[in-house]
Amino acid sequence: FMARFGRKKNKEEDLPKKKITKKMLKKSLRLFKYVKPYSGTFTVGLIFLFLSSITSMVFPYLTGELVDAANQDFLENINQIALLLLGVFFLNAVFSYFRIYLFAIVTQRTLAGLRQATYFQLIRLKMKFFSERRVGELNSRISSDISLLQETLTTTIAEFLRQIIIIIIGVALLAYLSVKLTLLMLSLVPLVIVIAVIFGKRIKGLSKIAQDKVADSNVIVEETLQAIATVKAFVNEKFEYKRYEKKTDEVIGVSLTAAKWRGAFASFIIFCLFGSIVAVIWYGVILVQDQQMSIGDLFTFILYSVFVGASLGGIADLYSQLQKAIGATENLLEIFDEEKEADGTDEMAQIK
Repeated sequence: FMARFGRKKNKEEDLPKKKITKKMLKKSLRLFKYVKPYSGTFTVGLIFLFLSSITSMVFPYLTGELVDAANQDFLENINQIALLLLGVFFLNAVFSYFRIYLFAIVTQRTLAGLRQATYFQLIRLKMKFFSERRVGELNSRISSDISLLQETLTTTIAEFLRQIIIIIIGVALLAYLSVKLTLLMLSLVPLVIVIAVIFGKRIKGLSKIAQDKVADSNVIVEETLQAIATVKAFVNEKFEYKRYEKKTDEVIGVSLTAAKWRGAFASFIIFCLFGSIVAVIWYGVILVQDQQMSIGDLFTFILYSVFVGASLGGIADLYSQLQKAIGATENLLEIFDEEKEADGTDEMAQIK
């Protein structure tokens, strides 16, 4: 029983990632009731998010124009483009400021309401609920889980939408600049995705095994310290130490295996990244020689490729954070789904 309880606590504290399904999304949207009063501010924040994304995508285009202007020795054009770039950077800074500030307003007010509702619901639950759970676990619901939602509302959702916008606009602009170069670049994507999925599953499996072994070692510590009088009475210190030593050594083995896979994956990604850049530059130079595109267009294409590649890389991490947020949401909703004591009061509306 103690082992099972210890593992349960450890996994809850780790806030495991939940698979994002239609059912889970629908369930999680119940918490957006607290965002609704600030929907106007949230919408304005989304507008600034879109504007900041657009201004970011103007930078590679103007940089390419600057390169072409330098090649043509048009000093006047160079000055104009440089001023435009400064203007774009200024607008992007303004849009980013208001985006961050508006999302912060929505987040802080939303989380305040959510914390109050969670606490109000918690203190009205039946005593049976508290006898089956630890105080630390319940406190984690109001602190850790809601803090994770704060990061999600403030940063993760906004960045996820921003990266999606950049990818869509970026691919469209890449195709506009050169369909041939775009097809060459996109042809490399399926291979990278397939290999990344293989590596990802293996690394995820090893990470889970390592977490389970760490949980087992924590259970040994908990059991030993709770029964320390018995351990000392039977002079079992060495036995308990050997048990703990064995588990921690197993963690080292699994972790080093996972490190090998992560190292191989990182090396593969680096090779593919720089290899694709070399391929694009190589083919782009051929197109420039054939006068199918200018040097400035090639430079712009490379910058857009970097933007799109960085966004694709960031999407994976943001998606992982969203999965953890879904898990935290599920933990909170469990409290709201619990039966309350019949105290005759209903001052707080239920999450529908």
